[in-house]
This record gives sequence, C-alpha cells and structure tokens, in this order.
Amino acid sequence: MRKSLVIILLLLLSINCTSIKRENNWAGTYILQDNKLYQALSEHNYSNIEIHKNGNYTLNKVKISFSPVIEQCSYASKGKWSAVSDNVMEITSENYYTKQKGFDYQIKKENKYSQDSLYIQVHHSAHSLPLKLRFAFNYNKTILTDKTYIALPKSKYLWNRETPINHINFELNADISGTEVYKSRILFNIFDEYINTEKYNFLTINLLHFDRCFFEFEPYYQDFIYIKGKNKLLWKGKVWKK
Repeated sequence: MRKSLVIILLLLLSINCTSIKRENNWAGTYILQDNKLYQALSEHNYSNIEIHKNGNYTLNKVKISFSPVIEQCSYASKGKWSAVSDNVMEITSENYYTKQKGFDYQIKKENKYSQDSLYIQVHHSAHSLPLKLRFAFNYNKTILTDKTYIALPKSKYLWNRETPINHINFELNADISGTEVYKSRILFNIFDEYINTEKYNFLTINLLHFDRCFFEFEPYYQDFIYIKGKNKLLWKGKVWKK
C-alpha cells in the first residue's frame, strides 16, 4: 500500500514538473510577423505579445513611425494565460476577474436651480471618442445622449415628489455605427445608485480614469493561442515569432 502511494506521488510530481517546464518554455516575447507600412492604423495594430512566466500576458501595440503622430496607447490588452494542452494556451483579459480603474467614479451631490428638474454633469477625458451616455431611472425611464450636461424634468423620469429616493443606473455605450472592425467593449456599466433627488437635484459625475486607453482595451475570454514548434504562436490568423 505504501509503495503504491509513493508511485502515485512520484507520477503526480513528474506531471507537475513537466507542465511547469513546458509553460516556462512558452514564456517570452512573440513578435507579430507583419510588415505593413502603416501597421499602427491596420486591424492588427500590434507589435508583440509578452507571455510572462508568472502567468500574465501583455498584448503590446505597435509604435507609430510616421507623421503626424496620433495619440496612442502602449498596450491593447493584458491579463492571465494558462496551458490547455501540449500545444494550446488560453488567455483571459483582466476585465473578467478584476475591476479596472476606468470604472472608478465620484459623485458630487448638490441642490440648486429649479426643483422641478434633475441636472446631471459628466466629466471624463474621452471627449473625442464615439460615446453615448445612458441613464436609466427606476428600471423604467431611460435617456440616451451624447451630451455631457443634461437637465431632465422630474415629472417625466422620476417617481412623484412624495417618493424622493430614485434608483439611477449610469453607463456609457460605444457608438460603433459604420465601424467595420471593432475589437473593444461596447458597454461600460459605471454605477447603480439610490439617490434622494429632492435633497440633491444636481449631480456632477467625475470619471477619474475613463480615457482612450481604457475605452480601446481589448477583452478576451478563454481565447485560444496555438503553439507551433519552439518559437512560434498562431493567433488571430497571424504568425507570432519569439
């Protein structure tokens, strides 16, 4: 009996060591094998993907090498990777297992102007991006707008004045109309709050880290990457070489 247990433990240890060795061999920087002149403006606007030994990955964007220089983010996505089989790994981006800073917000609540209206002012640093703001009130009335300042009649959107507590949901939607290829997220759910709109009828919402890089972040959920030989990956229909 004891001998059998020792054999089983040795087998498990051997399998674990083999798995660790394989994953360590996969670690490294794999460069996208593409030579488009304006790679930064193409669908595959990446330079490389870094497979880290600690189980993380970083998908880096290609640097712009032409004029005029446009605003650019250093990476397109990051998260965790793991082995699925001897020649397949999968990646899952960080938005699926942690709250990203781009969702952070602050609400300043004030009482001013006409008490018949609810005023909402939104501040963020992604003004040039195709975004629409969506507010839902009490799971019933909604408004979708591209304006960052709105004044809404309480009688149309909120409970009657005898019920001062109102539920407000706020999200941002990417406007992808006319877009051929879109790789980022469409919906950004910012908050669900219960607010006394009789006491506070002017809300200033500050999105502290909602910028272009957060907006353009690419989500991946259990996306497969195929390992070819010792130094190549096959992903997105492209070859990536270590």
